[in-house]
Amino acid sequence: MIESMTGYGASERNGLKVEMRCVNHRFLDLNIKAPPFFLKHEIGIRNLIKTRFHRGHIDIYVTVAPESTCKISINKEFVKGLIHAVSAIKDEFHLRGEIDFAAILSFKEALVTEMSETPEDVIYEVFNEAIEKLEAMRQQEGQILLGEITSHLDAIDAALAGIREESLGAAERIFERTKSKLKELMDSIPVDDNRLLQEAALLAERYDISEEIQRIGSHLKQFRQNLADNDKIGRKLDFILQELNREANTITSKTDMYSVNALAVQLKAEIEKLREQVQNIQ
Repeated sequence: MIESMTGYGASERNGLKVEMRCVNHRFLDLNIKAPPFFLKHEIGIRNLIKTRFHRGHIDIYVTVAPESTCKISINKEFVKGLIHAVSAIKDEFHLRGEIDFAAILSFKEALVTEMSETPEDVIYEVFNEAIEKLEAMRQQEGQILLGEITSHLDAIDAALAGIREESLGAAERIFERTKSKLKELMDSIPVDDNRLLQEAALLAERYDISEEIQRIGSHLKQFRQNLADNDKIGRKLDFILQELNREANTITSKTDMYSVNALAVQLKAEIEKLREQVQNIQ
């Protein structure tokens, strides 16, 4: 299935949340923002993502809910010593009043905060789920792209068919026209007929676009075959489009027929639209 490079996927479990956002990029570019504890897992996660995606800039955000990683306990020895010291002060100076528990807790040493790490299996579970959701959205976007690409391919086929029809017999017409023109120009000069025919044939060949038409048809066939492969085809399709555009430019430079030029311009416009869509394919 064709994959777009645009998508979003997220997953959350045990206070760990992973969000992944992907946009177009020539290669696979991963940008991970995560808490310090994630550092030792980063290489493994990067390798996991590389097995699923091959192109696209992916921003990855890893966050952890504080309550899922913090465990707070009382420093009993410190509190016991503090209460004993306060009681001793009361007795020594004959002070009244109860010991203020809030005042005890205001000492930072009274409470101990322990940070617990998210288990590795949970990290990979959350990432796998986020990756699956991102992949599903990329595939969904890919199906929309496929519809648009097919529409542009049909338009290119139609323009090429028009060029083929308009250019039928063009080489022969150019040959006859050139031969007639040369005879007219050389009317008063003795010229070998074979030489005249040879020059006319060379000019007719120079303006012949049958090979360009044939190559465009071949490139379109190759494009559709790659499109059917549905696997890491973005760069291949982009290269084929470069070749298609080159052939279309050659047609516009070689032909002097208005109808063919108009169709060639239409052909180039559809190729450009197709290129815009292909830029978003993995």
